Amino acid sequence: SKQWYQRRVAITAGGTFSNSSQLWYTLKNAGFTTGDRVWRMPLFKEYGDMLKSATADVNNISAAPSAGSITAAKFLQRFTACSSWAHLDIAGVMDCTEGISYLPKGMSGRPTRTLIETLRSLSQ
Repeated sequence: SKQWYQRRVAITAGGTFSNSSQLWYTLKNAGFTTGDRVWRMPLFKEYGDMLKSATADVNNISAAPSAGSITAAKFLQRFTACSSWAHLDIAGVMDCTEGISYLPKGMSGRPTRTLIETLRSLSQ
């Protein structure tokens, strides 16, 4: 359930969507290095189908009450020409409500360190 995901996974790892395994592993390794872990989420076709609209080319939000981060990634996927891309859903990790050993409670800045480490790694 969404509540379970938010309470268990989202506080420890940011949801990450990517069409590229190479980019995903770069992000995953950067998250491991920095402590701002990421968790790969699916980009199944069915989630893109949830964006169909009777009145527009595409809806920017799903008609279903769940899978918001996945349908957001599918929406973004429609508008990128990049052969390798990623969408990081930071909603679950941006606010540290339970406290983590290296982060005080409050706004965390996550996954900034992971993004910086990813860019450093890609630039080498």
